[in-house]
Amino acid sequence: MSNKEILDLMIMGKKISISCPPKDKEGLIKAAEILNEQLDSIPDKSNALILTSLDLAFKSQLPQERSALSKGEEKALNELIIKIEESLN
Repeated sequence: MSNKEILDLMIMGKKISISCPPKDKEGLIKAAEILNEQLDSIPDKSNALILTSLDLAFKSQLPQERSALSKGEEKALNELIIKIEESLN
């Protein structure tokens, strides 16, 4: 029996289904919320994913006390960005 489950998320109004271990589910949901908040704050939707990815990548380089993302959130967000880019292509 697989220890993964399918998680459905909405990113930019698009349903994204990903397979993840149950222990990562909560972090991925939080990462999707962070991503959507970032995307919603960008008026130029044609470049929103690129600008959001750049902003979150930049924040991940900041010292932990200044960064809004935990290591788990950062990893989950990076995985989610890859899945979104794959489904947009």
